[in-house]
Order: sequence, then C-alpha cells, then structure tokens
Amino acid sequence: MFNRYLTYYPAAIQFVLLCGISSMCLILGQYASGLVFEKMAGIPLTSILSLNEISPQLAYQIKLLQPFTQVLCLLLPAWLFAYFAYPVPLKYLGAGKNINFHFLVFAVLLFAAALPFSSLLEELSRLVPMLNPKEPDIQDKLYTAMLKGGKVSDLLFNTLVICLIPAIAEEFFFRACLKQVLLNWMRKYPFTAMMLVAVAFSAFHGQLSGFLPRVYLGYLLCLVYYFTGNIWYSVLIHFLNNFLIVFVAFWSERGLLPFDYLEQSHLHWTIGIASLAGTMALIYYFYKKRVVFVPVEIEKENEAEEDAWPGKPL
Repeated sequence: MFNRYLTYYPAAIQFVLLCGISSMCLILGQYASGLVFEKMAGIPLTSILSLNEISPQLAYQIKLLQPFTQVLCLLLPAWLFAYFAYPVPLKYLGAGKNINFHFLVFAVLLFAAALPFSSLLEELSRLVPMLNPKEPDIQDKLYTAMLKGGKVSDLLFNTLVICLIPAIAEEFFFRACLKQVLLNWMRKYPFTAMMLVAVAFSAFHGQLSGFLPRVYLGYLLCLVYYFTGNIWYSVLIHFLNNFLIVFVAFWSERGLLPFDYLEQSHLHWTIGIASLAGTMALIYYFYKKRVVFVPVEIEKENEAEEDAWPGKPL
C-alpha cells in the first residue's frame, strides 16, 4: 500500500499511522511488561491498582520494569515511525544537530525559572475537586515508593530509571514525533498543536495532582524544540526536572533536609507571577534566536522526477 516514506503522504495519514504503530507497541509493551513483572514479583501487574501500600521490594521491581516499558511503549514507536517517515530517522527526530552552548545555558535557566510557577499551578490544582482526590491515587503512591532509598546506589539507579530513560523516551515520542506530525497537520495553528501535545503528555502520566503543572512544563518543552529544532534541549530540561525530585528525595531519605519534601508547600502568588515573567523572557530569547521550524519531509518535487522509489515499503 505504502511505497514511499511516510512524510510524502498527508499529515492526517501520518497521524493515523502513528496512532496505529503506537497502539501496537503499547499493547506489546503492556503484555510483555505484565509477563516480566509477574515473573519477578509473583503477582499480576494489574493487582498493583488495588494495593494500599507498596513495599520497598515491590517498588524496586517496578523500577526495574520501567525502562523496559518506556522503551517498548514510547521509544520503539517513535523510532519505528521515524524510520518509515524519513531516510535519516535521527534527523526526523531532531537528534542529529550540534549543541549550541548558549541554548544549553538558557535551557537550564528556563528550567529554573519555570519551577515556582509550576508549583503555584500545583497549588491551584488542589482547588479543583477532580484534580485533587481525597486519597492519593496509585500514581502518587508509586512515585513515593520509587523515590525511597538513601544510598548512593539508590540515587544512581533512580537517576537512570526515573530521570534519564524517561526523559529520552518521552521527548522522542511526544516532542520529536507526535509534535512533528501535528505541526505538519496544523501548520496554521502551531501553538494549538503544541498544546494538544502538552495535554497528551500530561494525561499519559495518569497523575491527577500533577496534571496542570505537567501541561505547563510540557508546553514549554514543545516551545523549546519548536524554536531550536534540537530535541536534546528538551531532553535536558526534562531530565533536570526529574532529577531535582530524585535528588531532593535522596537527601530527605538520609535525614539531611529540614523539611518533608512530600508535604504540600504554599508559595506566595507574587513569586509564581515573577517566575512566569522570567520564563516568558527566556522563551522570548529562544524566539529571537529561533531556527524557523520546517516539518521534515521528502521533497515531493524530487520524488516526482524519480521513476522508482528506492526506499522501504510498509
């Protein structure tokens, strides 16, 4: 049926195929993860949903499973789609460009500036009954259990499975792949396309209490990639956001923090507004230095001149 790279076809067809590839990988990932987890823990993976408490041993087994699941459910479909979409998959995913030192520095500054307003959004979420369940949901319990451990080996392991691998897998799927397709489809409404990606990204995590902050941070990640064309800046910000939580939890487990990082914090609204203003200033910097975003696609003019396509059929 398809005898050309996918970027030759209309964006609507690309979106449908991306959804199909993602669905198959998701089914495969859930099935494989269920088998592996039941082999390790001796209980079905779905039984976690009914647990009131998650033991340290169970949390460790879940952490072992997470990289496996992330690769199958996110990184694999992103790579497969890029492979069928363009002759150079890494270029399609925005991973083949050189790192600009100034962009790198400003990406770190953007992460730092965005944190207070993100915390303010989390506080505002508590005012929305649907986003503030009376009891912690299963995702809250899982994250809390996975962050336990005060050894250096715990810190290194958590950095790998909670910070690095999810940052790469999620950015490659949501920002580099899904956003690319939606921007190609909604060329006249790029910021709407990026908002859809941010909402999908937040919903994927399934954590109600963090829904609004994740939409906000997800949208910023989309903007950074949109203005730079390089996925690695988004990966860096994503990694730093996850690592901050892991690092604070590590020192808390060692009893070296004067506060409980799990307690709900109260941030004065003026700090949150100042954070938003600083974030917008840094986004404006990226905008002024931006590389004009052009969806990666095969040149149809060149394709039309060829008698036969030398690429890969689906």
